Amino acid sequence: MNRRCFLMLPAVLLLAALCGGCKENKRQETPVASLGTETISLEEAVFYTRMLQEQWEAAYYDSYGADMWQHEPEFGEGEGRADTLEEALKQNVMDTLTEIHLLCAHTEEYGAELTGEEKAIVAKRAEAFMRDNTPAVLEAAGADRESVEQFLLYNEQAAKTAEALKEKYEPEINEEEARVGKLTYCLFATTGTFDAEGNRTPFTEEEVLKIREAAERFAVRAKELKDITAAGAEISHTVIDVYFNDLTDGGAHELVARAAREMDIGGVSGVIETQEGYYIVQRTAEYDDAATKERIEEMEYLAREDYCARMVDLWREETPLEIADEVWASVRVDKLITAEP
Repeated sequence: MNRRCFLMLPAVLLLAALCGGCKENKRQETPVASLGTETISLEEAVFYTRMLQEQWEAAYYDSYGADMWQHEPEFGEGEGRADTLEEALKQNVMDTLTEIHLLCAHTEEYGAELTGEEKAIVAKRAEAFMRDNTPAVLEAAGADRESVEQFLLYNEQAAKTAEALKEKYEPEINEEEARVGKLTYCLFATTGTFDAEGNRTPFTEEEVLKIREAAERFAVRAKELKDITAAGAEISHTVIDVYFNDLTDGGAHELVARAAREMDIGGVSGVIETQEGYYIVQRTAEYDDAATKERIEEMEYLAREDYCARMVDLWREETPLEIADEVWASVRVDKLITAEP
């Protein structure tokens, strides 16, 4: 499972649904979906839809254009893949609302109720939200000061419950698998040059040949010095430290990590050719204590994220989402709510 539990959006978009278990709102609401006895209201679904719509329009307008919502999304795969961006967004909304409701339903179980101080902080965020968003977006979302604060409160409640769930889980980490050594590499890039707008100008064959020759000279000097870092200082070329083991490349190129694994400590490679350019690598340490501790922390973090996601998935199975299709179909995402650039 590779998704994080309760993925949080930026603060201005950190908006979600009313949670039946936390509900204090006495407004008349129209049900759009349910999770057992918990109800998801149309009002909250519309609100979250418009907030996410604003975010997606900012992110994807340049790729799809003014009629973006009718386009097939370039992301997503497998069963349940949406045919249009509109459909993809609405799937995202219902998936997120489901997760928030389920987490809120377990707040008391994990002792994760919001404190007075936390509620006061949320109230200030609600004020900022109303101030920072345009009237057009607020109107489309049906947002007012009271409802925004409630949405933020429930979102914060779900987030706190997720954190409490993860904190109570004690993952078992194989410390031997966490042990990492260190490699140091240098890259002579052949991808070309980029201007301020990000436009790429590829290197000519002659330029690539010169880069290759420079990489070969660097490799020779690093082997003479038996120190790739010293060679980098002498030739004024950047070197990068990477922590890796047999299970992780640590962010290094696959071929670079593979070459390092086959070396003795202190060994320096020849030129390793990749699509990005020419690498030279040295295996500099078999074990690094500080990096291993960081690796253990990372593994514990990922294990807790995975546990939270599995628990939410279990709750989904126990309490399937039921959508009032006709009501949900009335929420259309077929035109822009933000001004075109």
